[in-house]
Amino acid sequence: MEQSELYTEKEIEAAILVVQDYFDHHFNSCKLLTIGYSGDNEKEFDEWAEHYGAEEVIILTSSFKVAAEGAEPTLEPNSTHTDWKWILVRNVGGKWEHKGHGY
Repeated sequence: MEQSELYTEKEIEAAILVVQDYFDHHFNSCKLLTIGYSGDNEKEFDEWAEHYGAEEVIILTSSFKVAAEGAEPTLEPNSTHTDWKWILVRNVGGKWEHKGHGY
C-alpha cells in the first residue's frame, strides 16, 4: 500500500473496509483480489471533492476476478479487472462514504 502524507494508515484502512463491504454486497460472483491506496493525488482529490460537495476524498484501486457465471451483466464473465478506482468522500472527522467506482 502506498504511503500517504494526507491520511493515516487507520484512515486508509477505514476506507478499505467501506469498499470491501460495498464489494461484498454489490459485486455478485466476483472475488476481490487486491485493494490499496492509490497515492496522494491532491489535484484529483480536489476535483472529486468539488464534484461531490465534500471536504475530503480518498481514491483506492483494486483488482478483482469475475466468475464465469452469475456476475453483473456489465462485467465480462471470466475476466479480471485491474486498476479499478473507488472514490470515497467524507467531511473532516466523519466516516468515509462510497460515491463512485470504475475506470
